[in-house]
Amino acid sequence: MSVVGWLFCKRSLLTPDSDNWLAIVIHLEYTKPYGAKMFATLLKFQIGNAKLLLGNIRTFSLPSGHSCPSANECLSKADKVTGSIIDGVDMLFRCFSASDEARSPNARNARWHNFNLLRQCKSLDEMVTLIKMSLPCSYGVIRVHVAGDYYNQMYFDAWCIVASNTPNIHFYSYTKSLNYWVNSLDKIPSNLNLTASVGGKHDKLIQEHNLKYAQVVFHPSEADKLGLRIDHDDSLAMYGNESFALLLHGTQPAKSVASKAKSKMQREGIKFSYSKKDKALAR
Repeated sequence: MSVVGWLFCKRSLLTPDSDNWLAIVIHLEYTKPYGAKMFATLLKFQIGNAKLLLGNIRTFSLPSGHSCPSANECLSKADKVTGSIIDGVDMLFRCFSASDEARSPNARNARWHNFNLLRQCKSLDEMVTLIKMSLPCSYGVIRVHVAGDYYNQMYFDAWCIVASNTPNIHFYSYTKSLNYWVNSLDKIPSNLNLTASVGGKHDKLIQEHNLKYAQVVFHPSEADKLGLRIDHDDSLAMYGNESFALLLHGTQPAKSVASKAKSKMQREGIKFSYSKKDKALAR
């Protein structure tokens, strides 16, 4: 038996000036043991960052590195308490979102909040319910993971089910958890656009299964040699079917190859970072 409950609540979207009153329709199926459970707190979503110029976008994140079992070339983690960065042994460039967490206790707290809630779920159905109840209202696009990744198969499958059950929202995501993706190739709904992030532990699966991919490059000339377009606003990730390149960005360790590559692009006047001003001008 289905029960429809109307829950009116004040939802914080984790930005300084964006507390909104939202009306959320929650459908609870009481055929499951968890069905009557009202979660004491929900997952937290954010407004799209400065790179996302297309508007009407919300994002979801988990702790960088800590929730990324397949990361390798970009593996970095910010300490949960202090924010101190720990780089992986094979790191070629530092994860930009780990740098965000190092600077911002609010970002760390929000992402760990989400990670802790999800890991408390005892079944796939319970996880799906938590995500569905937490989805922002009236937004057409959700980027799953500005920070973090699919940390196990159940979590990956949960997002597939949520997207399939929410056809009015377009979801997209970068991932290095290609093993989970390949295990569920027949479960990916049309409104979930996945992009394999090159530089992980399962890169061989990209060619084996002809997966769309994104590769970080240290200069536009590198993208030209690879025959890849550079995605500056996530439009290729969001809606495209072709593979593409991303310019190196984010804070990099001093004197590293990545740091020197950023300095070179700066000297040449090549734009590789984004600001709130860019987003405002695009409106």
